[in-house]
Amino acid sequence: MLRDTRADLLLLQEAAGFADAASQRVWQPVQARTWGSAIQVARGRLVPIAVRGFEGWVAGARWHGPSHEWDVGVFSVHAPHGDGGYAGRMHHILDAIADAARIAGRTDIVVGGDFNICVSARSHRGVPVRARERAVQQRLRDEFGLINAWDALHPRAQPAPTLRWTGDPTVPYHCDGLFVPRGWSAALRSCVVLSSRRWCERSDHNPVVATFTSSQDHRPH
Repeated sequence: MLRDTRADLLLLQEAAGFADAASQRVWQPVQARTWGSAIQVARGRLVPIAVRGFEGWVAGARWHGPSHEWDVGVFSVHAPHGDGGYAGRMHHILDAIADAARIAGRTDIVVGGDFNICVSARSHRGVPVRARERAVQQRLRDEFGLINAWDALHPRAQPAPTLRWTGDPTVPYHCDGLFVPRGWSAALRSCVVLSSRRWCERSDHNPVVATFTSSQDHRPH
């Protein structure tokens, strides 16, 4: 997947078989499962960050660039169902990420993955999202200072489907996303949802890929 996307940073959910000792990979299985969320980078190194209460569902790490060119907190999220539904669980995940980021030290953070709720301001029908989904998006914006990379570049477009329902793959749903610091918006050049046959054979989710321009501070892209 790194080779196909030529990505510097890859966030995975329901991933299996990652080597946990490698400095460019962070992975932990969900309890009693063979899969979990993961982070992999093509350059630099990762230092794991524990996200208490969501081990395996959320992978966290500080991503240090070569020669300390950048230092970014990264969280790969897969929201489980539970009390309060997916939106309720996402609020608990955001609480845990806030605690983890605070312990790790002040730095820009990136949060991405499968939120299991609509992460666009509009639903796949083109109408505003439900209040519970909007509340999660507002926390990411107001509390964490993050923007949705796809929405930022497609403010009026109907959300691209990222999940193909097994029962009815024609129903579009935009539940996967990448949230990045607001300060990165000027460097954000593209954000696309890949839906080729090659990707459809790999997963029932379509990956979201964001590209940033290189800058004098060597921000990753």
